[in-house]
Formats: sequence, C-alpha cells, structure tokens
Amino acid sequence: MSAAHFLGDRPLSGLPLILQAVEEHQPTHVFAMFSGGNDSVVTLDVARRHPQFTAAVYVDTGIALPEAEPRARAICADLGVELLVYRATENTRKDGALDPQHYDELVTEYGFPGPTPTGHGKMFARLKQRQFERLVRDHPEGRIMLISGSRQTESARRARNVVPVKRVGRTVWVAPLWDWPLRQRDAYLEQFKLPRNPYSPLIGVSGDCLCGAYAKPGQLAAIEQHFPCMGRRLRDLEAKTRAAGFPWGWEEGPPESWKREQMPDLFNTAFEFTCASCGRA
Repeated sequence: MSAAHFLGDRPLSGLPLILQAVEEHQPTHVFAMFSGGNDSVVTLDVARRHPQFTAAVYVDTGIALPEAEPRARAICADLGVELLVYRATENTRKDGALDPQHYDELVTEYGFPGPTPTGHGKMFARLKQRQFERLVRDHPEGRIMLISGSRQTESARRARNVVPVKRVGRTVWVAPLWDWPLRQRDAYLEQFKLPRNPYSPLIGVSGDCLCGAYAKPGQLAAIEQHFPCMGRRLRDLEAKTRAAGFPWGWEEGPPESWKREQMPDLFNTAFEFTCASCGRA
C-alpha cells in the first residue's frame, strides 16, 4: 500500500485483519454483510480485495426504504461483486419449514422495540440474525467468515460489544474497521471514490432497517417528509399497535408503568456484532 493510502500514521486498510483471521480460521467462504451504509460500503471495498472473498450479503428486513435494496445492488455491480439477498419474509427453520418473519406482525404482537436493548435484540434476532444463520446453513462445509462494518467509536454500546474477531460455532465474525475513527472511514470513502449513503443525512439511518430500535425524536417526521409512503406505513402501524394494547409509538418505548404491570420477559439476548447502530451511516 502506497503512502498516499495513509491518514497520518494510520493505514487506510482493514485488509490485514482479514488476512490474519483467514489464516487462523481457514474459512471456506468469506462474505461481507452489506447494508449500504457508509461503514458497510468501506467494509465491502476492503473485503472484496481478499482473494478468498465470496460475495456481499444484504438482509431484507421487510422494513427498509424501497430505494435501499436497488442501491445496494447498484453498488455491488459497480464494484464487481456478487450480491446475495436474504429476506426475513422468506425465513426457514433448520428443518426447512417455512418460518417467515414479518415486521408488521412483530410490532402488533410485541409493540415497537423502542430505545431498549431488549427491544433491539428482539428485532435483530428475528429480522437479521436468522438470515445470517440461514446463510451459514446454506454453506454446510467448513467455517463461514462474515465481515461486519462495526466500529467501536460509533457508540458506547459498540465500544462495549465490538471485538475485531469472534468465532461462534462455525461462524467467524470479523470487524476490519473495529478501531477506525470516523475521520479514517471518511478518508477511505474519499480516497477510493466510494458512494456515500444519501439517506442518513435526511433521516439519520442508512435505510436498510427502519424497525425503530433506538429511534430518536423527530426521526419519524423526517421519514414522513422525505419518504412519505414509508411514513404513512409507520403511522398506520402506530395506530394498529396502540389498538393492540401497546401505548407507545415508533419513536417511543413502553411507559414504565406499563412495563411493570404487563411486560413479560419476551426478548432474547441478541448477538450484537452487527446492527448495534441499527443501520446508522
């Protein structure tokens, strides 16, 4: 790598970590988890440079901006990489039985996830994690490496959860940007002329998942302004969830009184190697 590919004394590459992880764990396939966010674009560009790179993987959560998946496809085409799409609504169990996961049904059964780890964990486990598990089952031989765009510096939650390499069974998770500050990521985007996510400046997230976990006040109004069809869908769901007995909206969490009186232990602990910032740029 030339001197032009450095930011101060920091190399603009996460490839050495992938090289090291591949040598240690000897995966049969190397996939990049791709959402279309800025971290994700950089991660894909880094991962595709490894000679064993297999494909990018996009998870359709069923609650994405309609523009998000076509944009992901276009970026992968420009970079010359294959894109695999796994849809939560087409989920299957280990035995092959259909087990579709529908966001609208989840929120009318459990309420919106709100700004809580348990709510986020529920959505992550049902809409994304099961698709990662399907991907691994679809490649039954050897170990499967999943490259994530997680960065420690994104949030306090990620600082606690993100590690550079973690093996869980046959799955090896690698976060090549784990110690990158924001300025290093932005320098990489500029250096290699990679496209920035156009949605995050408008609505605060990259658009691949609008489940509402950790949503902030004013975010739904921004969605209504810039993406009115999605805004109407979320407002309609607010009415349905309230009618189902959950007295809070997409940007909100359960009131303390409601949690004390009615909230059962519904949520599983999710593996937060990805999705900790819910599609943030």
